[in-house]
Amino acid sequence: MLFLLRIILYAIGIPALILALCFALATSNKELSLPKWELNSADLQRAKNILQASKRASGKPVSLYLTERDLNIASAYLLNTYPGSQSQIRLHNDYIFFSLRFPLPENLFGRYLDIQFQLHTPDTRPPEISTLQIGKIAIPDTYAGLIIDTAIEQTRLNKYLQLISQNLKVFRIQNQQLHIVYQSPATTNSNIQRLLTPKTDTQAIAKYQQALDKALREHDPGWRLSLSNVLRPLFRLALQRSNPGNAIAENRLAIFVANRYVNYYPGSTAHRQDSTISPRYSVFLYKRIDMTQHFMWSATLTALGNSQLANILGIEKELSDAKKGSGFSFIDLAADRAGTRFGEQATASPESALQMQQKMAEVENYHAFMPDIRDLPESLSSQAFTQQYQSIYSAKYQTVLEDIDRRIAACAIYQ
Repeated sequence: MLFLLRIILYAIGIPALILALCFALATSNKELSLPKWELNSADLQRAKNILQASKRASGKPVSLYLTERDLNIASAYLLNTYPGSQSQIRLHNDYIFFSLRFPLPENLFGRYLDIQFQLHTPDTRPPEISTLQIGKIAIPDTYAGLIIDTAIEQTRLNKYLQLISQNLKVFRIQNQQLHIVYQSPATTNSNIQRLLTPKTDTQAIAKYQQALDKALREHDPGWRLSLSNVLRPLFRLALQRSNPGNAIAENRLAIFVANRYVNYYPGSTAHRQDSTISPRYSVFLYKRIDMTQHFMWSATLTALGNSQLANILGIEKELSDAKKGSGFSFIDLAADRAGTRFGEQATASPESALQMQQKMAEVENYHAFMPDIRDLPESLSSQAFTQQYQSIYSAKYQTVLEDIDRRIAACAIYQ
């Protein structure tokens, strides 16, 4: 009997010990400084050109030359849904080197999971993965590709890569650039758009829309509709539906529905529209519609994990407006940054998500989450902006951003 008990304990203990040892070897507490690839206006324009290349192809082959920077920007964007993650990609003569770092929840072993591998680009065969290393564990090349493929299969990126690989014609490194040629069938663009669109619970969205519709029917049409009056009923519903396990997802739904109403309904630039079924009003912050639209766009992008993209889109739009439009507006930019802060706080952690719900469920007016920024400069032409601020990297420009961020941080919702 004692012998049988020992066998059972060994059978349970040895695998657990092996797993603990593997986890200890795979994780690390060592600080690692990987470069942060920040998007600039030129990067965004290049991304647009790459996407438009597929549209212009109309079923014909598309040929792209991607630099090391292009690849790192793409990696930073894809990993942006994992807060604190870092990546570095380096191009060599016949392979691409990947270095990835992911922060881990608090545990007994290590704070980080580090993954490194090489993607070789042979001329006559599909790309091959080799020299995979997870922490201190070196994985034999025989299993390297299988492990990476299995990891990718657990993400939505799997369908995207399948779509590309099925139509891939050329994949090789030339002159320190990755040359890709792929066939662009007529359905490629729509398929990619569906893959990049976040999955949504249609039944849950309908519940949130019903809560918003009820609030709209109760709104006095003689008054401007405040963004706080749109967000409050949505976050009240989120609070009712939430627990620590789903609070972040519920906040994303609330923000998604609010943004859909603010930015997408027909006649969104009008003060109001008469409707006996579902009243439609423009939504205001400080008597401005555009400020609300900027706020909600950035909040939505950030809540979906794209805060970096939200920031650069806001900056790029203002620089574009300065050249040919209404001019550079620090007011619009401040609304973008406030929306980003709102989206971050609503989805940073289960605790933060629940706190946001409790505050927003009782919010009285938009001053709680959007500071008064009407004194900031706006309508600056490109020449005027350059004369006053030189560039978005100047000390004077950064001083304005610091002032904006201080105002946002002082709002009650972010305390």
